[in-house]
Amino acid sequence: MTQVTSILSSLAESLRRHAGVLRSASVLTLAVLLGVLSTACGEPPTATEDPVAVRTEPGELVFHPDTRPVAVSLVNISEKPVVIGRVRVDESTPDWVGFAVGDDAKPGRLAPGERMTFHVGVDSGYFLGSGDVRPVVEAEGEQLVADDEYREGKARLAFTVDGQDHGGMPIRFEDPSWVGQYLGPALVKILLLVMGFIMPLASLLTWMERKQSAMMQDRLGPNMAALKIGGANLRLWGIPHFIADGVKMLFKEDFIPRKAHRALYSAAPLFAFIPALVVFAIVPFGDALCYDRMLEPLSAADVAQCADGRGGTPLQIAQIDVGLLYYFAVASLATYGTALAGWSSYNKWAILGALRASAQMISYEVAIGLTIVGALLVYGTLEPHALVKAQESSYWGIALQPLAFVLFFTAAMAETKRAPFDLPEGESEIIGYFIEYSGMRFGLFFLGEFIEVIFMSAMLATLFLGGWGLPFGMLGPAGFSSPLMAQLFLFGAGAGLTVMGVAAWRTGKAGELFGATVALVGIIHLFIGVWSLFTGWGTEIPHILVVGLGMIIWGGKVFLLCGVQLLIRWTLPRFRYDQLMSLGWKGLLPLSIANIVLTAILVYLLMPGANPAS
Repeated sequence: MTQVTSILSSLAESLRRHAGVLRSASVLTLAVLLGVLSTACGEPPTATEDPVAVRTEPGELVFHPDTRPVAVSLVNISEKPVVIGRVRVDESTPDWVGFAVGDDAKPGRLAPGERMTFHVGVDSGYFLGSGDVRPVVEAEGEQLVADDEYREGKARLAFTVDGQDHGGMPIRFEDPSWVGQYLGPALVKILLLVMGFIMPLASLLTWMERKQSAMMQDRLGPNMAALKIGGANLRLWGIPHFIADGVKMLFKEDFIPRKAHRALYSAAPLFAFIPALVVFAIVPFGDALCYDRMLEPLSAADVAQCADGRGGTPLQIAQIDVGLLYYFAVASLATYGTALAGWSSYNKWAILGALRASAQMISYEVAIGLTIVGALLVYGTLEPHALVKAQESSYWGIALQPLAFVLFFTAAMAETKRAPFDLPEGESEIIGYFIEYSGMRFGLFFLGEFIEVIFMSAMLATLFLGGWGLPFGMLGPAGFSSPLMAQLFLFGAGAGLTVMGVAAWRTGKAGELFGATVALVGIIHLFIGVWSLFTGWGTEIPHILVVGLGMIIWGGKVFLLCGVQLLIRWTLPRFRYDQLMSLGWKGLLPLSIANIVLTAILVYLLMPGANPAS
C-alpha cells in the first residue's frame, strides 16, 4: 500500500511539473478528436438528397485521355428492395456527349446489400481541341485550348430509383500535366519517406543497437550525450549520441591512402549508399491518397481510382509492373560499392573483405529471388502495391508462404552484411572492405547498412505482413470492417500505449514527460473505444484518418522487424566463412527451390477448374 501511494504521489508531482505542456497537448488532441468524430459521425449527403439510400462506387468518376472504361457499382444500402431505372449520362450536363454508359448497364431490381456493376467510358477525342464538336470559346471568339490539347469536361451519371430521380454521380475529364500528376507528388513522397522516416529511423537504429547491446551485456551503454536547451540538460536515454556521431563524422579527418585510386576510392561510398535509398522507390508505405475528398469516407473503388493517379496518388514513389525485379536490378549495384572500396584502397585486408562481400551478396541474392517466386505464384503479381492489395483480399504472405518468410528473412540479413553474417567486415580478423575509410566516407557505409536494414524490413512487411493493413481484414478503405474490430483495435492500442507510457515514466525524470505524453495518447484511444461502444463509430471514418492509420501501421511493422534484426545480431555468434557459404548454397537454395515446387503444385491443385485426374 505504501509503494502504491508513493507511485501515485510521484505521478502527481510529475504531472504538476509538466502541467502546462500536458494541458496544451490535451486540448489540441481533444479538439482534433472532436473534429474528426463530428466529421465522421455526420449524416452523409446522399441520405438526405436521395429518395432511398443507393450509393455509387466510386462517388466520383475521373477520366484521363488514356483511361479505359471504368467499372461503376450501384449499391443498395437501404433495408428494402429497390428498382433501378435506365442508367444514362444526363443530357442536361455540358459534356454528356463525351461519355458513354456500357451495354451492361441494364435496369433491374436490387435486394438490400446487392450491387449492380456496369462500365462507363470516355471519348477523349471529343475533348481534344481539333476534334471538339462543341468548341469552348471566350467572349472574343478565341479557342481556350490548342488543337493538340485537351480541355476539361464535366457531366453527370443519372438513373432513377423506384421511379424517382437519383442524385447521380459527377463525371470529370481532365488531362493533368506530367509535372502535376507524377513529378510533383513523387518529390513530396520522396521528402516524406526519406526525410520523415528513413533517415530519422536509420539514425535512431544506431542508438538502439548500442542501447540493446548494453542491456544484453548488462552495462550502461549510451547515456552521456545530452542536449542543453536553456538551463535544461536533456539526456533522453542517450538518444543524442547519433547527433554526436554525425557531427564527429562531418569534422573527422578525411584520410585517403597514398596508393589508393582516388576517383574510385571517393565514388565507392556513393555506390553503396545511393542504391540503398533508390530501391525505396517501389516500397508502398500506405494506400492511395485522394486529394479532394480527404474528409469523406471513401469506398474501395474511390481509393482504387486514386491509386491509378486519377484524382489522387498512390503512397508509393514509383508504381512499375516489374517492381521486385527493379529491386534486384538496383540493389545489385551496391556490390560495386563494396568491391570498389576494397580494391581502390590498395590494402590486402580490404580486398579480402570486398571479395567476401561480393561472394556473399551473389549467394544470398539467388535465395531471395527464388523465395519471391513463391509470392508471384500465389498472388500473380510482382508489383508491391498490388501484392499488398492481394493480401487484403486473401491472406497475408506469412500464412500462405511461411517457409519463404523464414528464407527471405535469413537471406535479407545476409544481404545487409550484419552479424552473424558480417564476414565482409570482421573486426576480429582485421578484415573489412571499408577498413581504410574515415570521416563522412565511412559514415556513408555505416548509414547505408542501417538503411538496408530498414529496406529489408519494409520488403518483409510488404511481401509477408500485409503492408499497411491489419490482420483479418480489420481495416478497409472506408474504415474498420465492423464496430467490434474498431473497438478491438482501439482498446488494444490504448492499453498498450498506456502501459508503455507508464513504463517510460517510471524509468526516471528524463522519461517523465515522454511517458506521460504516451500514456495520454493511450487514454485517448481508450476514450474513443468507449465512444465506439455506445455509437458504433469506426466503420466509416474520414479518408485522411484511414490513410494516416495505415502509414502508422506500416511504420510500426518496419520498426519491429528492424528491432528483431538488432536482437539477432547480439544473440548469435558469427559464422565461419565456409559455414556462411554452405548455408547459402546448400541450405537456402535447395529449400527455396523446394518451396517453389510445392507452391506450384498447391496453386495448380487449388486453382478453380483444376482436374488432377486429367
